[in-house]
Amino acid sequence: MLNLIRRNTPYIADAFTLALTKKINGKSYYEVSEQNGKIHIEGDCKISLAMGYYAYLKKYCRVNFAHCGNKDFTVRSAPLPDEKMSKIIDQDKRAYFNYCTFGYSMRSWQWEEWEKEIDFMAMNGINMPLTVVGYEAVMFYTLCDFGFSEKEALAFIAGPSYYPWQMMTNLDTFMHIPDKKFIDKRLELGKKILQRELELGMTPIQQGFAGHIPEKLKEKFSLSSELQYLPTWCGFPGTCQLDPLDKNFTLFGTALLEKQKELFGSYHYYACDPFHENEPPVEGDKYLSDVGRTISKMYTDFDPDSVWVMQGWSLREQIVKAVEKDKLLILDLDGSKNPKMNGFWGYSFICGTLHNFGDRNSLHGSVKLLAENQYSIAKKKYPNCEGTGLFMEGFFQNPLYYDLAFTVITEKEAIDLELWLSDYAERRYGSDEKCLKNAVKLLRDSCYREECTGRETSSIICARPSTTHYHTAPNDHVELRYDNEKLLEAVKELLKSEKADKDGYYFDLCDILRQYMSNSAKEVYFEITDSFKKKDETSFKEKTGRFLEILEQADRLLSTRPELTFDSHIDEAIRNACCEEHKDIFRKNEITLMTIWGPFENNELFDYAWKEWAGLIKHYYMPRWEMFFNELWESFDTDGCHISDTPFNHNERNDYETTAFQKKLRDFEFAFIESYKGSEKSEEKTIDVVRDICHSIH
Repeated sequence: MLNLIRRNTPYIADAFTLALTKKINGKSYYEVSEQNGKIHIEGDCKISLAMGYYAYLKKYCRVNFAHCGNKDFTVRSAPLPDEKMSKIIDQDKRAYFNYCTFGYSMRSWQWEEWEKEIDFMAMNGINMPLTVVGYEAVMFYTLCDFGFSEKEALAFIAGPSYYPWQMMTNLDTFMHIPDKKFIDKRLELGKKILQRELELGMTPIQQGFAGHIPEKLKEKFSLSSELQYLPTWCGFPGTCQLDPLDKNFTLFGTALLEKQKELFGSYHYYACDPFHENEPPVEGDKYLSDVGRTISKMYTDFDPDSVWVMQGWSLREQIVKAVEKDKLLILDLDGSKNPKMNGFWGYSFICGTLHNFGDRNSLHGSVKLLAENQYSIAKKKYPNCEGTGLFMEGFFQNPLYYDLAFTVITEKEAIDLELWLSDYAERRYGSDEKCLKNAVKLLRDSCYREECTGRETSSIICARPSTTHYHTAPNDHVELRYDNEKLLEAVKELLKSEKADKDGYYFDLCDILRQYMSNSAKEVYFEITDSFKKKDETSFKEKTGRFLEILEQADRLLSTRPELTFDSHIDEAIRNACCEEHKDIFRKNEITLMTIWGPFENNELFDYAWKEWAGLIKHYYMPRWEMFFNELWESFDTDGCHISDTPFNHNERNDYETTAFQKKLRDFEFAFIESYKGSEKSEEKTIDVVRDICHSIH
């Protein structure tokens, strides 16, 4: 624990003394006080000590440690506490990460990023993180044990941007990396992550087995069983599965568990979701009950202390009820399933927060709902609710929302939102000026108001051009549920500050203005389609010019923040290449996920992970809109139906390549993936560009 303090606050590390004590009435706790001229922290475990340490930093050093701005902090003085701070933690289990988080936020991380993240987790009270980095090696070496060549085993394992969806049994093989050195690099990184988590007292949730195998395994293993060929998932070819009731399911699944134990150790919690986003091959309750018993027995035979971890989204009641109650933990990812499933019938569960899809950088979410503390509501009704967690698909957006979310996961009751917002403004920006608190309250009353819960607000900037806009991506919300002018007011309040000096201040100036401009572009878009329908040439030219100007200025603004540029993320991805010749594979993994997502044919997920980032706007989204406006202009005397009025797919969007114009877009998108070389770096300062844009608006 002292090492964590030294890593994060080296200048004041000697100011602390630590003591491990027993739990209070079976609950974790921490206490911070002054003893003998030192900051004394005591708690029942290392995570509790880390929480006490961060509680001290927040109160006395005004620290805001975040993913978006304020990624680093420097503390040079350590005031002694003037009163005792103590807290009992009601939530025994505090879980973290969705499989998708490893694809959308952490796909390119190396140890430098992970070391900081694990400290962040501990300081915020996380004690049960999903820990699957390096599982590629478990699968690779198990397949080699079953007679696969290295080339064959590598071909089964999807590329780094897509492997999380392979662990969920959705796909395999896609954009794979033909390099065993990469597998071993992931193995070593995974070992370091796991070791640090264990060092800090965390309980990792490891990968289990739901039946997903390569088709070649039947040939290599001389399987007598029939493989199940699952239907296509979002356009990807269907995967092969072993029926859980087949004897070879347990044989191969146990081999994977043994290999994982050999490479990483075994820590009792194993995640798997049978028939995730697919239907069981056999109808009837008996079959599902037999599946539940068989998979649970596999885990118990391998590890008598095992607990099966299952996501609430994909569970089936018959499978659940076939498992002994002390052998199952259910993750209610967004906290919505427990009231619909009678508290999961008495099984232990975690009431979580999801909030985000695809790590799309749209400001949204109800802070009122978050502050009400859904865990406390569930716990009062269902005593089997054992904790809470954060299961967002990505976390590189909405810093205010996530700071509050991390606060709530260790609170027993609702929190005073007004007091919290005031405190947050000072910690986030480094000043207690009224204008900064006004800005935060304007965010509360706009993008974080109660009506903004659930899905993100869609981005018209990132939408695939069409005369009918319903969704930019699956699960987003087209209608703006707040007054956009309040965002501009918030930016202006921030600009009034004379003392704000933290990185979070400059990030928020950029991010809030970006959201305002994005919303403004949507207003202009509807004016463009209206002028096209009315055949008003003057208005059409004026509005399309205004739309493209907004995109150009947004790109300029975002280019002042490296983490909001496409190029910085491509560079991160390329760092993982083990040799020069494979750099392009990592580059394409990154670009494909952020643009068309995949697959290259029968695509349904295009723009799922849309990002309003510099580089992407200028070189990808903006050219698509220019192509569209040109196409509309050329058909101005017709109804333009050949452009976009096509059947909607199941995500309520236009199909990917039905019309001639959509095929033009596809050709452009494929060419972009192959040829994008990057943008020029900006030399401008964020605050100067923000002031310039605000001046041009009014």
